[in-house]
Amino acid sequence: MRTGADAIDIEADNGGGHGRSCSVFQSPPSYQPPAAGSGFTAVCKITGRLPACNAMVYQRCAAHQNARHCRFTQGITMKVSAPSLLTAAILAAPFAMAQTSPLQLDTQQVSGQLFSHNIAEQAFAVEVLERSDIARLPVMNIADALEWVGGLDVRQRGSGGTQVDLGIRGAGYEQTLILLDGVRMNDPQTGHHNFDLPVVLEDIERIEIVRGPGAGQYGPNGNAGVINLVTRKRVDSDNGRAAGIKAEAGRDDFRRGVISLGKTSGNWSHFVAGQQQQADSYIAGADLGYKTRQGNYRLSYQGQQHSTVLGLGYVDKAFGAQGFYGPASARANEHTIQRHAYLTHDMRLNGGQGVDVALNYRQHDDRFYYLSYAPSAHQTNALQARLRYRLNNQLALGYEHNREEIDSTSVTGNQHQRNYDSAFVYGHYDAGPVQLAGSLSYLTYDDGDSYSLPVLGLTLPLGAHQLYLNGGKSVRVPTLNDLYLNQAANKGNPLVKPEQTTSAELGARLNLAGVQTRLAVFTRDTENAIDYTRSQQDIDSNISYYTARNVRAIDTRGADIELDASALLAQQGWQKVSLSYTWLDQDFTNQYREARYTQSQLRHQAILALAYEVLPQLTLTSLYKYEERYDQAGYQLWDLGLKKHYDGWHWAVALSNALDEDYIDSGFIAAPGRSLRVELAAGF
Repeated sequence: MRTGADAIDIEADNGGGHGRSCSVFQSPPSYQPPAAGSGFTAVCKITGRLPACNAMVYQRCAAHQNARHCRFTQGITMKVSAPSLLTAAILAAPFAMAQTSPLQLDTQQVSGQLFSHNIAEQAFAVEVLERSDIARLPVMNIADALEWVGGLDVRQRGSGGTQVDLGIRGAGYEQTLILLDGVRMNDPQTGHHNFDLPVVLEDIERIEIVRGPGAGQYGPNGNAGVINLVTRKRVDSDNGRAAGIKAEAGRDDFRRGVISLGKTSGNWSHFVAGQQQQADSYIAGADLGYKTRQGNYRLSYQGQQHSTVLGLGYVDKAFGAQGFYGPASARANEHTIQRHAYLTHDMRLNGGQGVDVALNYRQHDDRFYYLSYAPSAHQTNALQARLRYRLNNQLALGYEHNREEIDSTSVTGNQHQRNYDSAFVYGHYDAGPVQLAGSLSYLTYDDGDSYSLPVLGLTLPLGAHQLYLNGGKSVRVPTLNDLYLNQAANKGNPLVKPEQTTSAELGARLNLAGVQTRLAVFTRDTENAIDYTRSQQDIDSNISYYTARNVRAIDTRGADIELDASALLAQQGWQKVSLSYTWLDQDFTNQYREARYTQSQLRHQAILALAYEVLPQLTLTSLYKYEERYDQAGYQLWDLGLKKHYDGWHWAVALSNALDEDYIDSGFIAAPGRSLRVELAAGF
């Protein structure tokens, strides 16, 4: 047994002579944890299927004076947290300060993990996928990992994550805000490019998902939710160095290669990663092949009072886009290049005070070839600057400025620019049995309109259970295509107004005989929803193109439930056992005869996710999904995987769409059928 100032490690034997480590992170002797409920967090980490070791860890966790809802589990990481740190985590938003002690969790860490699903006390619906969780899955990109999360509508055009539209709880993809280390990645031209991300899956430390009203605190375009991708900040190996290489191959001449390097020396860390991925068309005679090349570099400084991250990224994607935006028979190609740079800095002062800043620049080039060799060419530039001041541990205020430009051959007037600004204040308060968290933002938009956007949530612990209630307002600013596009099939409209959403959620987190249960009912009412439409007058006048207009309203009522028995069945070798279901009822108040996107959203979604350790370090995974849309009959998807870890390397086999289901995921072209992929990776 090794002891330290901030951790206790207990060595145990699994009966086969191989020692593994269990850890309970506790506070350093110099730290006096405040009273229960005031923000202290105990962390219990359990590795391996070791009942004796797990029992010791569980006892230490349960005995801690501030630990709540400890669960006996294994093979997973468990975090037990008091409420005010977690509500502060959400309110701190993406620029929360990084920490160096195991006790001092990065305040962006707001929830449990994919395999434990131990959602701690908070006022909003938040879920986190950890790097260790993703490592168990036979997935090759970020979109594939998000397929395992209930309530997310991950719609992929083409194969291999070529283009991804991600919606949450039946909302359109434009209402999902994508963040990378807390900075905005949404493309101002069109949301179809939101997942042109300058990072690879191997860069990711965790993925944070915020559903519902709580997402409104992160700024415009989070009407339905937020996806925040948090990259690695330190190398956790003994010598501070890491190197990895991965090769994958599969159907349709699919090939992927990844190289990643990392080094930590003191408080400084460097990360470099590069990837190339390509495949031929999965439909004979169709133009759907692709080739993607990308690379990125990150410099990270994690000190006691200062934290800084500098990131640089580049993505080059050339792909067949047949059926992406037009008829499945119409040939099309697209080539996009993205250059990205961002800088975040956090300075921590005494008494919980602090200042953090973020600068973010994103340039995106898009050349689209439709039925000819003459492309439509677009370039967008987006600049974000944010300043936030934390007055104490419970209150913060700040200001954010966004400037976006487009230079295009396919927009009216060729060049346009706009600005939008927001001032905000965040706060949280522990009122004993009830914890409150909220924010107020004031957004000014380029057309002179302004919006006041309140968000409020509360949490009520009930023994081993918990109720939460939240509500708020949010807006989605139109894309530059919505405003100015000028093409034969689609036209923008400079009179389009921002979408305004009012949403509310009532939920419960229950422990039912060891089965972690999450229940929620929610509403989301959107006024001035933007869609590409044709009016009756357009049809009578033989106008074939669609025009961006504000649809009067889309009112959504829904419910979701998730049952997770992973902890209950952990001793039998199960690493993941969960069943989730999302039901959506949408009322489309559309004054136009035809609308292109609003009625393609989900009506029902059911997901059964399983992961079983067949042999030590050999995991069999199964992901079954049933989806039904308003404009498409129900279809079933079943993905299988087998992954074996060794000391320093692993192999994996993945079978996608095992039932060979025929369906359209997004656009107008059929999704890929059954496909097999193999993976071999080594780390040094």
